[in-house]
Amino acid sequence: MNDNASSPRLDEAKPAARQRRGGWLVIGLVGLLGVILLAVFMLGLLNPPGVRPSSGRAPEVSFTTFDGQRVRLSDFRGKPVVMNFWASWCVPCREEAATLEQAWKSHQKDVQFVGLAYLDQDKNAVPYLQEFGITFPNGHDLGSKAYTSYHVQGVPETFFIDAQGNVQGYFVGPIPPSELEQRIQALLANPAS
Repeated sequence: MNDNASSPRLDEAKPAARQRRGGWLVIGLVGLLGVILLAVFMLGLLNPPGVRPSSGRAPEVSFTTFDGQRVRLSDFRGKPVVMNFWASWCVPCREEAATLEQAWKSHQKDVQFVGLAYLDQDKNAVPYLQEFGITFPNGHDLGSKAYTSYHVQGVPETFFIDAQGNVQGYFVGPIPPSELEQRIQALLANPAS
């Protein structure tokens, strides 16, 4: 009879032990999550995101166009540059593509346009350029080097570089035609010395 009386108590103890283990497991997981979040927070404090250059010397960019031409930003010294970061999968990029091409056609004698495809593949990027009839030099930003140098945080982003090779500003998002024209006129008002 003693065995029968103690059996229910052992059975009752097993769920209680499981509950305690489950409680410790939850506490441990919450603690671990807290440590991870604290580490991410501290990493962000110690390594803040870069600031896009809005003035000063433009970081050098070099790339190969989709048609095989080697291009360096410094090749255009003496002429203002409009540099656009885009991707074929980016809906806002599609909104501004025709605006950029139209401005290029209007100002190509005085202003150089370049485009850099971000995280894109030839099989998507080339048809995108063809769809919008883009004729200014475009290529891949291999390894996201330019993207990183300019601290781009998303596409589209457009940078405005004067004839001396200095960044005069940038625009985040699909640039409206009037804004693009205003920025181009500002670049042209500051000719090379």
